[in-house]
Amino acid sequence: MPTMLGSAAKLLTTGGGADTVSSIGEREGVSQRLVLASASLAMVLAACGGSSASSATTPTPEATPYVATDSGFSAVFPATPARQTQKINQPGINTDLILYVATTNDEQVIVGFEQLPLAPTSGETQARLDAGVDGSSSNVNGTILSRSNTTFLGKPAEDAVIQAEGTVVHERIVFFGSKLYLFEGLTRTADAKHPAYDKLLATFKTL
Repeated sequence: MPTMLGSAAKLLTTGGGADTVSSIGEREGVSQRLVLASASLAMVLAACGGSSASSATTPTPEATPYVATDSGFSAVFPATPARQTQKINQPGINTDLILYVATTNDEQVIVGFEQLPLAPTSGETQARLDAGVDGSSSNVNGTILSRSNTTFLGKPAEDAVIQAEGTVVHERIVFFGSKLYLFEGLTRTADAKHPAYDKLLATFKTL
């Protein structure tokens, strides 16, 4: 499954056009990891043979939020996220995009963080949000199935659902002053549930 955070971040940083779009990571590698994980789950389920247990189930303990001090947030991920860094080099801008990636058998969730030189003005914010969604879709030759404006923790944000080849991406983009956060939840089909992504957004807090 591809991730579009790199291109979206460049567009959001500069407010620029399609010439700033570039891919991050190896899309095929991410897709293979998800396929292998799904295959492993199928094998485990087949081996279990649908056996039942008569004892009462133990309640699942409350998940502990992952704290990313250097990126100024905490949130509940489905597993300990892998931290990655990508350089963003634009004229007059030299910064890092930090990614936190966690993968389950059915879903991948990502938080991207970038410290911008300046916060976008109120008049620039919507254009930057739109550019980020457009860049995400363009980067994977995808189709935007839906997009809508929303409010996230009191800040203007934009949600989008993007259909790419073999992947559906649920995305949210938001600015907290000069801090840019991008969220992605990747599934294989448009009707697939994405509980890890929903949990991530529900538990996200800035530090």
